[in-house]
Amino acid sequence: MWHVFTHVHIHPFSPRRFPALSSGDSARTTRRAFTLVEVMISAVLLSAGVVAVFGSLLHSRQLSEGSIYQNAAVTVVQGYIEQMKNMEFADLPYLTTSGSVIAGSGSTSTEIPTRLNASTSDPLVISTATTIPALSTINVTAGTLTGITDNVKIIDTNGTPDDIADDLRLNLRVWIQDISNPALSATQVRAITIHYAWGGGAGPNARTFRSSVRTIRSAVPTY
Repeated sequence: MWHVFTHVHIHPFSPRRFPALSSGDSARTTRRAFTLVEVMISAVLLSAGVVAVFGSLLHSRQLSEGSIYQNAAVTVVQGYIEQMKNMEFADLPYLTTSGSVIAGSGSTSTEIPTRLNASTSDPLVISTATTIPALSTINVTAGTLTGITDNVKIIDTNGTPDDIADDLRLNLRVWIQDISNPALSATQVRAITIHYAWGGGAGPNARTFRSSVRTIRSAVPTY
């Protein structure tokens, strides 16, 4: 039998191997390119939105923590004030107008017998400086001003006793001064002043605040 072989030569650049793109194919390729760009732009915009929302949440959390610390500090200070207003008048140490210290019922002449609760003593110590320094001089940590006593308290406000980094650090300076005026009344009167500064949180969440409270206490009970 005879076999017939037919040789067909195809040029490498023949349109049969590499067909030209039609106008429809070109449009689809361009459309795919635009879609990728749109996806990238959308991703960037979404990322920016997420960052903005996260920043707002972080700022809200910081404000919330600051409010918790402030409320706790005010509650503690008011608690001490109420104790001093309701304990026996003779229990309060005080400074006379000449600067002498008159002892109360504390273990030292300058100690106020305040309590943390019914079974736990938590005394405050009064300052003996006759002039109360500016509020700006008080810090969260104890200072070294002459005649000034810093009562530093560490308070767990978040229910995490093992983590002291988020505790409330409260510093109190207390003055009890005799402001009696015998020419007007025979009743003895004391002025109670508390300067306080608190600090809480750590790092970028750290917060500090200063304020003061002043009240009057007389030997005659007032309600």
